[in-house]
Amino acid sequence: MANGDIQDPIDYGSIVRNNLMKRPGYMPYCGEAHLVRLSFDGTQFVCTCGYRTEFTEDFIAGYKSRWHTPEVAQ
Repeated sequence: MANGDIQDPIDYGSIVRNNLMKRPGYMPYCGEAHLVRLSFDGTQFVCTCGYRTEFTEDFIAGYKSRWHTPEVAQ
């Protein structure tokens, strides 16, 4: 765990998914080999080049529940 990670014993299936669920503010890199971080558009993570992640709806629902609620400061 890195400094600032939340305690969560669940393995979400990949390093990127674990980071998304356990590291506040984490954004993955573009999947088209661009060394830029993606942004969250409310349904998936996207790049200005057009790359878009394909996380399952249930994973995105969990992500939004954890980080995109009124109790979580943006």
